[in-house]
Amino acid sequence: MSNYVKLVTDATDSYLAALTETQDTFLKAIAPLAAWVPAPPPPAAPGFAELPTMQETMDVSFSFGQKLLKRQQDFTEKLIATVTPSATANASRNAPARAKSAVAS
Repeated sequence: MSNYVKLVTDATDSYLAALTETQDTFLKAIAPLAAWVPAPPPPAAPGFAELPTMQETMDVSFSFGQKLLKRQQDFTEKLIATVTPSATANASRNAPARAKSAVAS
């Protein structure tokens, strides 16, 4: 593993740990307030019952985000493979240059 990978992995792990701690602290702080707020009444107006729940909205949104991120990762991996010359392509590309320099010598 290169030094870059180790540095980035350590930094992202540290960031995610801090984020988790902050989120947990927020949830602990908001819990008493949530317990104090009364439950909302069921929707009375026609059509409101067909609206998605917060959970459904969140599930669909995060599902899309995960699919988008996966699609971007797949594309980026294919792009890198496309623009990165393979070892055999490098060898065959450099062969004519080596032959010219050997003749010139």
